[in-house]
Amino acid sequence: MQKELYCLMLKYGFRPDHKFDQNFIINKNVVDRIINLLDIKKTDTILEIGAGTGHLTKFLLEKAKKVIAIEKDKKLIDILEKEIIDNKLELINSDFLKVDLQKLKFDKIVGLIPYSISQEIIEKIIGTKKAILVVQKEFAEKLVACEGFENYVATTVIAQNYSDIKYVSKIKKGSFYPVPKVDSAIIKIVPNDNKMDARYKEFVKNLFRYSNKDLPNAIKLILKNEPTLFSEIDITKVPKELLKKKIKQLNIKEIQKIYFSIF
Repeated sequence: MQKELYCLMLKYGFRPDHKFDQNFIINKNVVDRIINLLDIKKTDTILEIGAGTGHLTKFLLEKAKKVIAIEKDKKLIDILEKEIIDNKLELINSDFLKVDLQKLKFDKIVGLIPYSISQEIIEKIIGTKKAILVVQKEFAEKLVACEGFENYVATTVIAQNYSDIKYVSKIKKGSFYPVPKVDSAIIKIVPNDNKMDARYKEFVKNLFRYSNKDLPNAIKLILKNEPTLFSEIDITKVPKELLKKKIKQLNIKEIQKIYFSIF
């Protein structure tokens, strides 16, 4: 795969662009692992986040009914259009964060996503469809963290609230070109049946701004800094045993209990 990438770079005169967080996969074993984890059926439409030079896209097309590949870099879109001639492929030249997913019909999501916007991508897709993603290793560890740990943050709670997340395996940085500064990891995300309103996400984000505070003090600070957003909070309805805990010590079920008791 590394040789194929070099050939494309010479053929089309391009180099990976740092402003797009471009680190292309050159490890075939990683690609095979991703494909296997997706468990693609012949009737599946796969949404690919960041098609890059199409190394993964080609293998997706071999198994899926259709692939919708979103790529922000117009240079790479032009290359993909020339290198992959397949009527099962739909290319979208856009920033993934700006794409309206409700207008697309797909069954599963896959992507080696940009490190710099991983959190935004997770929040956009969480609770929608099964996803196999490659992310920065430290970010993957946040997504599967437990209460009480340093890397247990708002994103952890939001992601785990809507999905079951599994840290599958580490990917060494040498599996990419150019070589990134950090290792990556494959994660598997499967939506669950939890349905929460948009305000729940905002509530969790605001709570974890004060992760080292106990609940009463965190609520006071939230009311001080966000007086209109959460004006109807009534902390007297919260179970007493939860009032003494620091925010970072609350598990997801307890945070849900707090949310439903005060609103």
